[in-house]
Amino acid sequence: MNAAIFLSFLLLAIVSIVNATTEWWGDLRAHLNPPKAPAFYDVTYDDECPQGLKYDAIPDFVYFGTMISSMNVDDNEECVQKCLEKPRCKAANYFQSISFQEQGFCELLSETQLDNPQLMRPFIKATYYENIRCRDVDAIEIEIDQKPRARPTKEEISDIFKKISSKATEFRARFRAARK
Repeated sequence: MNAAIFLSFLLLAIVSIVNATTEWWGDLRAHLNPPKAPAFYDVTYDDECPQGLKYDAIPDFVYFGTMISSMNVDDNEECVQKCLEKPRCKAANYFQSISFQEQGFCELLSETQLDNPQLMRPFIKATYYENIRCRDVDAIEIEIDQKPRARPTKEEISDIFKKISSKATEFRARFRAARK
């Protein structure tokens, strides 16, 4: 009888101590420790895409989702090109070469971080790539056509201040008239 009571008490103590969670310990670390470099997009050249490739990159993170294939590659551009060659590939992880390795490592993925954000993890010397596509000719023309506007001349600035001053004076006069 005492043994049964002792075992039930022990089981109750163990169950109350254990705190179960479905969250992986890295989820919180990934959330609280953002990467040092912001996400960016890059453009590279490919024979299939004469205008070059365009993709979004998230440095120091990888996606641990469903993998199509993995391979050694010379650089990140080769990894992105391999993904573009496979119709099922939607994203890629590139791991930079380690000191004793000459090549980096590439994982081609059949899903993106939007499919399951919980599978994004911080990973040093790695980059996650998504939205891999050929650049559009239209996008290039837009980039070329967007020239910075010339700075306004001193006369234009003076005219703007005169207009603002007259509008402010008019506003004050109307405000005072409305208060009376």
